[in-house]
Amino acid sequence: MDNEHSSGIKQILSQLGDEELWGLTRTVTGGLLQDKIQSREEALLAIINYSPDFKSILKRKVVTRELLFSYLHQNRIPVVMPISKDEIIGIICSHWNSKKTAQSRPATIQSVYHSSTVQQLQNDQSTQNDVIVQQSTQIQNGQQSGQLDVNFLALKFTEWFYTMLNSTEPIAHDHFWNDSKLKVNLLSPNGDSTEEIVYGPAVISQTLFKIKTEHNLYFNPNCLNDGVQGRVDPHGLVAVLACGTLHVNSVCVGVFEQVFMLARDPFLENNWKIKTTELNLRSKENVQGPPKLCDSSLTNALM
Repeated sequence: MDNEHSSGIKQILSQLGDEELWGLTRTVTGGLLQDKIQSREEALLAIINYSPDFKSILKRKVVTRELLFSYLHQNRIPVVMPISKDEIIGIICSHWNSKKTAQSRPATIQSVYHSSTVQQLQNDQSTQNDVIVQQSTQIQNGQQSGQLDVNFLALKFTEWFYTMLNSTEPIAHDHFWNDSKLKVNLLSPNGDSTEEIVYGPAVISQTLFKIKTEHNLYFNPNCLNDGVQGRVDPHGLVAVLACGTLHVNSVCVGVFEQVFMLARDPFLENNWKIKTTELNLRSKENVQGPPKLCDSSLTNALM
């Protein structure tokens, strides 16, 4: 367990009373250190050292939802209410991972350049590694070769994003700008629609995670050319257009369309981060094949 996780665990468990803390220590150590633990600090270290991982500590019954929510409040981590204990644990994990990765690596996608060589480094879901595209001269908007490169970026970004979205943890906050915006449109077959707009990395990450988990959704993007494309505007922003099918277990329950605007962060080696994104979730029966970008007004208007 690294320093970031250990520090967070200590802050959370420090809210426990002596009896609760000693009880948790006995449970974790099997009572083998009962006569050797002399202080709260020693108890905290024993819990951290002899637990299989930090999540197992957060899931303990004595670590209540109220205790975890108090940690979020103390650290000014915004959330959308109501919220379950499992959702709070996911947000805490995302918060810790964001702080850890911000210290050790650049964020989402490095600058895109045009040349004959394009390299994607390893994409490791467990650590949310970067998709890195290395090339030699900057893309010129409107040129055919540059257009091919931005489409390659869009494809790799799409693969990365929906892998993260389909995982068991929220997407790390450091992949979004501080002033980022998410708009979600829920569209039913009878034409009814519900709109939700949220701002800020933590709330956006939680909202996406909550939508996926509450409805048990799996996002399956159409990674062919008619399902994923990229555009570069004169101001240097990159638009990523994606669409695909929505599944619950093995059943296709609808389609989605999503548009991302990516902007370079000059303070992180010009890496790409999500500035805004709009997501259409469309409930639909009898989906006939993968959707196409031209099928939706959200994505078709940008093609």
